[in-house]
Amino acid sequence: MKQRVAWFLFAAFLIAYIPSEAQLTTSLNRYRKSDKEKTTKLQLHKRVYLGVYGQHLMSNPLYLRIRDTTFFDSASYADRVSGMEVDTNIQTVARLKKSISGYIGVSVPVALIGEKSMISLDIEANLLMGELSYDSLAIKKVIADGIDTFYQENMPFMMLSGPVSVNYKWGGDASLSKDHKAMLAVGAGVAASYITVDPLSGKQDAIIKAIPFVKAEIGFFLGVAWKIRGTAYLGQYDLIDIKSENLSSAAGVIEKRYSGPLGYNISLMAYPLSFLWDKPVR
Repeated sequence: MKQRVAWFLFAAFLIAYIPSEAQLTTSLNRYRKSDKEKTTKLQLHKRVYLGVYGQHLMSNPLYLRIRDTTFFDSASYADRVSGMEVDTNIQTVARLKKSISGYIGVSVPVALIGEKSMISLDIEANLLMGELSYDSLAIKKVIADGIDTFYQENMPFMMLSGPVSVNYKWGGDASLSKDHKAMLAVGAGVAASYITVDPLSGKQDAIIKAIPFVKAEIGFFLGVAWKIRGTAYLGQYDLIDIKSENLSSAAGVIEKRYSGPLGYNISLMAYPLSFLWDKPVR
């Protein structure tokens, strides 16, 4: 009797999994179809995207204290006697120039909303590089010849970050269908960031911060999926805060401060495997 029951259960199990035009409506078969649909919608390799080009906009006040050491008598210059130190305090604006950024990321579906929208978790690796610079500054020598000298510098800037964001997405990148050509998305998250400014000077330590941000995207499917993304970084940050170790005897730039928001990033992104998206929608 037990053997008959066992064989009966085994036969029922096989029947539930045999493809059939009769479409048997066992609960086990329904579960299998539902599970298959969920797996198909995930397809993370089709949701990988690249930031192929980006420009960053950042402009904040820069404070400089520059010391010029002058002497009454050129003959005493070598001995640095009979001298006088003149400090010039300057506040100007430094901007990020020659910037370029790129990133790689993937959208992990969290909840599907309708046919072509979803809530997703975007996980990325992002690199931003550029130079902070400002217009040359005329610094007048008060003593000695009275001739203006000009001061200007380029400070290398790098930001390496791992942004994680929650997003609402509408369009082809949600449904993975070429029929849904238009795409829109908005999101917010936090980027764990490692920032260096003017590392060649050896005076400024790297900055490690969790930086909140918001973003918006708009795109279209043309061969592959393309998008334009705008990102705004939130908060105020002390990016440079340097004082000379020997303020009483140092010359040149003896104090430098640069602080403010991290600005905005505009980038072009692509889904390289979106040519594998399904068409038509089923």
